[in-house]
Amino acid sequence: MRLARGAAVKTLVTGASGFLGRNLLETLGDDAVALVRSPLPGPVAQVSGTPLDPDAWLSQAQGVKVLIHSAGMVHHSRQHADEMVRFNIDSSLAMVRAAKALDARLVLVSTSGTVGCFSHPTIEADEHSLYAEALVGRWPYYLSKILAEQQSRKLAKQLGVEMTVVRPPVLLGPGDTLGRSTTNVARVLNGRLPFIPTGGIAFTDVRDVAHALAVLAKKSDWRDTYHLSGTTLPLRTFFERVGEVAGIRVNRPGVPTLVVDGLAKLGAHVPLKKLPDPVVLEMSTCHWGFKTLWSHEELDYRPRSHRQTLSDTVAWLREAQARQTPLAG
Repeated sequence: MRLARGAAVKTLVTGASGFLGRNLLETLGDDAVALVRSPLPGPVAQVSGTPLDPDAWLSQAQGVKVLIHSAGMVHHSRQHADEMVRFNIDSSLAMVRAAKALDARLVLVSTSGTVGCFSHPTIEADEHSLYAEALVGRWPYYLSKILAEQQSRKLAKQLGVEMTVVRPPVLLGPGDTLGRSTTNVARVLNGRLPFIPTGGIAFTDVRDVAHALAVLAKKSDWRDTYHLSGTTLPLRTFFERVGEVAGIRVNRPGVPTLVVDGLAKLGAHVPLKKLPDPVVLEMSTCHWGFKTLWSHEELDYRPRSHRQTLSDTVAWLREAQARQTPLAG
């Protein structure tokens, strides 16, 4: 879906070859500029470089008015996490400096996990909520995103850069060529769901997030935070609904939190074949509560039916598997 034409706002997108980035380029249309390491197919305007080294490409980005920093490393593990943590923090700070140099505004795409993770299923975080660092700070990815938000806001204030943070939950939908965001759906399709923990999941459609970000790029006034909430379900309900749209019966046993936590602790010392990383196991016992106070009205954010998102995700994954595209999960 492309955004209706209005005043042109040249918008540079990092992570342009990723799941969200490619959807965002399509939605922005002629207003998009992709920051890429390798050339992308198609007519989109492109700048060669990386988020970590804007000095190498700033001269090619003159006229850009908005930077959307959607690039990030996602690795739910404590193994070899240092590179991910440094990239997520340092690239965000570099993009603040790039925005200053270009006299542009910055959208930092973060994650619902910075604020929306709880031990109980009845709590929800909105744009005013405090960080959930006491719970998610033990997981390197979410800690890196909290630190990236905090340090980027501080630097943006010092430099006088207008910046907002946008937090989506898990992104689903067609086109996840790297198989990172749609792993839980692929587990059902590939018969690799060993059991079902007691936690929950929050997710939304990547196409709807791309539309909201494109609307945001054209707004004259920004709030400092936007949540792009979607659907929150217990994991059992989620996996069963994936099974429904896929025509697969999901009959995996439920496992109590105490047992999952025990497996996670064991897995930290002894590799457990066919089980997710200990961090993923720990996350699967938590609940994700997430809502927005203003994104529906201000960003025209209207998430489609979660069943439609799941159906489209399943259909795309099956087509990709038929083409023998490598997918995680």
